[in-house]
Amino acid sequence: MDKPRLIAVDDELEMAAMIAEIAEMAGFESEVSSSAKALLDAEAECRHDVIVIDLFMPDTDGFELINALANRGCTATIIMVSGYDKTLLRGAGKIAKANGLNLLGTLTKPFRLDDVEALLRKAID
Repeated sequence: MDKPRLIAVDDELEMAAMIAEIAEMAGFESEVSSSAKALLDAEAECRHDVIVIDLFMPDTDGFELINALANRGCTATIIMVSGYDKTLLRGAGKIAKANGLNLLGTLTKPFRLDDVEALLRKAID
Protein backbone atom coordinates (compact mmCIF):
# COMPACT_ATOMS: atom_id res chain seq x y z
CA MET A 1 0.00 0.00 0.00
CA ASP A 2 1.31 3.44 -0.93
CA LYS A 3 1.98 5.94 1.82
CA PRO A 4 -0.23 9.02 1.85
CA ARG A 5 1.56 12.08 0.46
CA LEU A 6 1.80 15.44 2.24
CA ILE A 7 3.29 18.78 1.33
CA ALA A 8 3.85 21.53 3.88
CA VAL A 9 3.86 25.01 2.31
CA ASP A 10 5.31 27.66 4.59
CA ASP A 11 7.73 30.52 3.94
CA GLU A 12 9.47 29.50 7.16
CA LEU A 13 11.22 26.38 5.90
CA GLU A 14 12.01 25.25 9.44
CA MET A 15 8.28 25.19 10.22
CA ALA A 16 7.48 23.29 7.03
CA ALA A 17 10.30 20.83 7.73
CA MET A 18 9.02 20.22 11.26
CA ILE A 19 5.52 19.48 9.97
CA ALA A 20 6.97 17.18 7.30
CA GLU A 21 9.01 15.32 9.91
CA ILE A 22 5.95 14.81 12.10
CA ALA A 23 4.06 13.58 9.03
CA GLU A 24 6.79 11.08 8.21
CA MET A 25 6.63 9.72 11.76
CA ALA A 26 2.86 9.33 11.23
CA GLY A 27 3.42 7.29 8.06
CA PHE A 28 3.31 9.94 5.34
CA GLU A 29 5.67 10.55 2.48
CA SER A 30 6.28 14.27 2.79
CA GLU A 31 7.94 17.25 1.20
CA VAL A 32 8.22 20.96 1.86
CA SER A 33 7.89 24.12 -0.15
CA SER A 34 8.48 27.72 0.79
CA SER A 35 6.41 28.96 -2.13
CA ALA A 36 2.70 28.62 -2.74
CA LYS A 37 3.25 29.95 -6.26
CA ALA A 38 5.73 27.16 -7.01
CA LEU A 39 3.24 24.60 -5.76
CA LEU A 40 0.61 25.92 -8.14
CA ASP A 41 2.96 26.46 -11.07
CA ALA A 42 4.10 22.84 -10.87
CA GLU A 43 0.52 21.65 -10.31
CA ALA A 44 2.03 19.73 -7.42
CA GLU A 45 -1.17 19.94 -5.39
CA CYS A 46 -2.55 17.16 -7.58
CA ARG A 47 0.08 14.72 -6.28
CA HIS A 48 -0.70 15.12 -2.58
CA ASP A 49 -3.29 13.70 -0.24
CA VAL A 50 -2.73 16.42 2.37
CA ILE A 51 -1.62 20.03 1.89
CA VAL A 52 -0.58 22.08 4.92
CA ILE A 53 -0.84 25.78 4.06
CA ASP A 54 0.52 28.79 5.90
CA LEU A 55 -2.00 31.58 5.32
CA PHE A 56 0.60 34.35 5.02
CA MET A 57 3.46 33.97 2.58
CA PRO A 58 5.27 36.59 0.55
CA ASP A 59 4.67 35.27 -2.98
CA THR A 60 1.05 34.11 -2.77
CA ASP A 61 -0.93 34.25 0.42
CA GLY A 62 -3.02 31.39 1.70
CA PHE A 63 -6.28 33.00 0.63
CA GLU A 64 -5.12 33.16 -2.98
CA LEU A 65 -3.91 29.57 -2.68
CA ILE A 66 -7.28 28.46 -1.28
CA ASN A 67 -9.07 30.09 -4.22
CA ALA A 68 -6.64 28.58 -6.74
CA LEU A 69 -7.02 25.10 -5.23
CA ALA A 70 -10.80 25.42 -5.29
CA ASN A 71 -10.76 26.59 -8.92
CA ARG A 72 -8.69 23.53 -9.84
CA GLY A 73 -11.08 21.16 -8.09
CA CYS A 74 -8.42 20.07 -5.61
CA THR A 75 -9.43 16.95 -3.68
CA ALA A 76 -6.53 16.97 -1.20
CA THR A 77 -7.23 17.35 2.47
CA ILE A 78 -6.25 20.85 3.63
CA ILE A 79 -4.76 21.92 6.96
CA MET A 80 -4.31 25.68 7.43
CA VAL A 81 -1.67 27.22 9.69
CA SER A 82 -1.23 30.81 10.83
CA GLY A 83 0.59 32.83 13.44
CA TYR A 84 -2.27 35.30 13.39
CA ASP A 85 -5.38 35.13 15.48
CA LYS A 86 -7.81 32.21 15.49
CA THR A 87 -10.62 34.37 14.10
CA LEU A 88 -8.67 34.73 10.87
CA LEU A 89 -8.19 30.96 10.64
CA ARG A 90 -11.90 30.36 11.24
CA GLY A 91 -12.77 32.84 8.49
CA ALA A 92 -10.33 31.23 6.07
CA GLY A 93 -11.75 27.84 6.98
CA LYS A 94 -15.25 29.00 6.14
CA ILE A 95 -14.03 30.31 2.78
CA ALA A 96 -12.26 27.01 2.05
CA LYS A 97 -15.35 24.95 2.88
CA ALA A 98 -17.65 27.28 0.96
CA ASN A 99 -15.41 26.75 -2.07
CA GLY A 100 -15.66 22.97 -1.79
CA LEU A 101 -12.26 22.24 -0.28
CA ASN A 102 -11.80 19.40 2.17
CA LEU A 103 -10.61 21.36 5.20
CA LEU A 104 -9.50 19.00 7.93
CA GLY A 105 -8.53 21.63 10.47
CA THR A 106 -6.43 24.62 11.46
CA LEU A 107 -3.37 25.19 13.60
CA THR A 108 -2.33 28.42 15.29
CA LYS A 109 1.41 29.04 15.57
CA PRO A 110 3.03 28.16 17.82
CA PHE A 111 1.26 24.83 17.88
CA ARG A 112 1.81 21.67 19.87
CA LEU A 113 3.22 18.60 18.17
CA ASP A 114 0.31 16.59 19.55
CA ASP A 115 -2.13 18.83 17.67
CA VAL A 116 -0.33 18.21 14.36
CA GLU A 117 -0.21 14.47 15.00
CA ALA A 118 -3.94 14.38 15.84
CA LEU A 119 -4.87 16.15 12.58
CA LEU A 120 -2.63 13.86 10.55
CA ARG A 121 -4.17 10.78 12.15
CA LYS A 122 -7.60 12.09 11.17
CA ALA A 123 -6.36 12.59 7.61
CA ILE A 124 -5.49 8.93 7.17
CA ASP A 125 -8.44 7.42 9.07
